[in-house]
Amino acid sequence: MGLDKMKKTACGFCFVEYYIRADAENAMRYINGTRLDDRIIRTDWDAGFKEGRQYGRGRSGGQVRDEYRQDYDAGRGGYGKLAQNQ
Repeated sequence: MGLDKMKKTACGFCFVEYYIRADAENAMRYINGTRLDDRIIRTDWDAGFKEGRQYGRGRSGGQVRDEYRQDYDAGRGGYGKLAQNQ
């Protein structure tokens, strides 16, 4: 699960490993774009582990996309960092 670098709290993503590639391909094909608790699930292939990637990205330690969000989303902690600073 992705963690906020500063707070060590969950920041909205996780990694799932499959033993069989076909199972991972099916997850990409059938789960991507579905909803869970009114949230859209997005699936991507991961490039692999690199030191420092065990935490969220971006200047704030959260998800990069959260820093640039302009909308309010209570499920992701409110407004994005740029919107909060305006």
